[in-house]
This record gives sequence, C-alpha cells and structure tokens, in this order.
Amino acid sequence: MSQVKNGNFALETDFEKFFKENEKMAFNFAYSIVSNPEDAKDAVQEAFMKFYKAKDRIDKDKNVKAYLFQIIKNVCFDMLKEKRYTEQLDNISIRDEKNKAEEIDRKTIIKKALEILNRQERMVVVLLTFKGFSSKEAGEILGISDSTVRNHFMSGRNKIKNFIIKNFPEYARSI
Repeated sequence: MSQVKNGNFALETDFEKFFKENEKMAFNFAYSIVSNPEDAKDAVQEAFMKFYKAKDRIDKDKNVKAYLFQIIKNVCFDMLKEKRYTEQLDNISIRDEKNKAEEIDRKTIIKKALEILNRQERMVVVLLTFKGFSSKEAGEILGISDSTVRNHFMSGRNKIKNFIIKNFPEYARSI
C-alpha cells in the first residue's frame, strides 16, 4: 500500500485517503454481517477509530486492508453478541415472493439468498464475490486458512444456487 511508510501512515492525509477509498467497501462488509445499516455504520466508524489508533503499529509488509477488515469483523461480532441478534429467516415468506417474482430485482433475490447462509459462508461469499478479495486475503481477514475459505465459498455458492433454483426458477438461468 503506497500510503504506508516505515510501518505507519506518513501523514494524516494518507489516513484520510485510505478512509475515503475503503469506507463504502467497509460499510458493505459490515452490513453483510450485522444486516442493519445503522449498526453497520456504527461498526465501520468504530473499526476505523481502532484502526487509526493502531496505525503506528501497522506493519507495511502486511495487507493493511485485510487488517482493517479483520477489525471490522471483530467489531461486528462484538455488536452481535451485545445485542443478541438472531437470524430472522422465518420472516421471509418465500411463497409470497414467488408470486411477486417479476417485481423483485436481482439485488433483492441475492440479498435473500445470502440470508440463508451461515455467518462464515456469508462473509466468505461477500468478500470473494462482491469485494474482490482473494481467498488468501479473505482467510487473513477471517482468521481461517485459504482452503477453509474455498470450502465455505463452494458451500455457500451451492446453497445460493439451490435457493434461487427452488424459489426463483425464472432467475435460475442467470446464475
């Protein structure tokens, strides 16, 4: 990362640039974990504050973005523990959605499909598919091996595919 010099950010402007370059991606990642825009915004803000406080200890030879995403993941998990979130998949009415399939856009279908995944699979799918991280980088962020990332990705991808085929067959050709 060009903004990092001698193991830390050379100037405040480097951190501001890093923040601006990664804020949206960080929010989307946090949102994929907490499923609430306000909580995701809070998580990103807290994660960037923790990242900033640790900026002098960041090793320039490590993947700085992966370090940030590791912080975001930890902050989100802490939030989930505190608020005792539970997945609310029971509230999704698949039959109603089948009748309204023409009105549902791809984004909504993908969001519903992601909700059926367990947390680990969802994070891996989001990181690899939507955020462009490699399996190695995703492993660094999540604290798991590269092969475990690939296993979660394949499992999640298959679950999404089967979900779409079963519940939205008219969209199955596009997957």
